[in-house]
Amino acid sequence: MKSNFKNVMTIAMAVYSLSMFSQKIKQEITIDETSRLIKPTLFADLGETCTTPDGMALDKKGNLYLSVLNPTSFEKNGAKILTFDKNDKPVIWFDQLPLHPITKRVHPMGMEFGPDGNLYVMDNQYFAYKDDYSRLIRIVVENGKPKYAEVLVEGFNFGEAVRWSKNRVYITDALFEDKRKSGIYSFSLKDLNKGKIILDKQTKADYLLSEFTLKSDVTKNTIGIDGIAFDKKGDLYAGNFGDGVITKFEFTKEGKIKSKKVVFDSDQLKCCDGFFYDKERNSIFIANYENNSVHQLNLNTNTISLIWENGNNDGADGQLDNPCETIIYKGKLLVVNYDTFKGAKNTEIDDFHTISSFQL
Repeated sequence: MKSNFKNVMTIAMAVYSLSMFSQKIKQEITIDETSRLIKPTLFADLGETCTTPDGMALDKKGNLYLSVLNPTSFEKNGAKILTFDKNDKPVIWFDQLPLHPITKRVHPMGMEFGPDGNLYVMDNQYFAYKDDYSRLIRIVVENGKPKYAEVLVEGFNFGEAVRWSKNRVYITDALFEDKRKSGIYSFSLKDLNKGKIILDKQTKADYLLSEFTLKSDVTKNTIGIDGIAFDKKGDLYAGNFGDGVITKFEFTKEGKIKSKKVVFDSDQLKCCDGFFYDKERNSIFIANYENNSVHQLNLNTNTISLIWENGNNDGADGQLDNPCETIIYKGKLLVVNYDTFKGAKNTEIDDFHTISSFQL
C-alpha cells in the first residue's frame, strides 16, 4: 500500500513539475485567430528605375523617405534615397551615396534618422558579392536638405535594419560566417563621432549586443535576424527572417541587457522581415517576406494578427509582392514590395515596383 502511494505521489509530482515547466516556457505572444483582413490599395508605383525598394524612414516633420538598392540593375539605375512630395509622388532626395572603393557599388537598405537629425543608412555589400564589406553610412542633413554622406562603420556582412534608441544605434547583421548565426550590433553616437570604426575579429565583440542561431529544422539557405523595433518602454523586439522567431530584450538604465527571451515561436509565422513600432497603437507591424503577408503585433494584448495575405502577385493593384518593410505614414500602414528574387510564393519577377497601403 505504501509502495503504491509512493508511486502515485511520484507521478503526481512529475506531472506538477511538467506543468510548472510548461508555464515557464509558455510564449508571451500568441496568435489572434479572429483577425479581420484589410485589403491593400496601391500607394506608389516607383517606376522602372527603382527595381528594388527597401527601407523607409520618417524625419521629425513626418516626411517619408525610401531607400532603393537596385542590386540587379545597379549598373543601369544606380542606388538612391527617395522622398515623397506633397502629393505623395516619389522624387529623388539623395543619389550621391559613396561607392565602396573595391566593389564600386552601394546598396542602401535599412535606415533611420538619428537624434542629431541625420539619416543613418545600412549599405549591404553582400549584394556586391563581398563578405564583411557592408557599411553604416551617415547622410548629413541641414535644414532638411542632404549635404554629404560619410562612412562610419565598415565590416558588417549582411547588414539590414537600423534603429535608434536614445543615443545608441542598433544594427542587425543577418548572416555571420557560419551561415547559421546572425547578430545585433550597437554603437553610441559618441562612438560614431570619434572616427571610422572597422569591425574585425578583434573589434566585433566590443559592439556585438547579441547573437542568434537559426532553428535546427531550418535546412534551406537563408538569413537570420532582420527586423528590429523599440517599444515605448525601450524594450527591443527582434525578428528572425529564416524561422520567424521573435526575441525580446529589456535593458538597464545603463543600456546593458537586463533580460533576453524568446516571446514567439510558431509555424504560423515562419519569416520576419521589416519591423516598425507605432506608438499610437502600441503595435509592431511585421512584413512577412516569404508569405506575401503583413501582421500586427499588438503589445497591449500580446497577440499577433494577420492583416493581409495573398498569393503570387505583381503588386500593380497594391497587393503584396515580397513585402519587406512597414511604416505608419499619415495614419496608413505602408508596406514596401521588394520583388527581386523568386521564392515560395513570389514565383516571378515582374515590371512593377510598388508600395502597398492599408487603411487600418
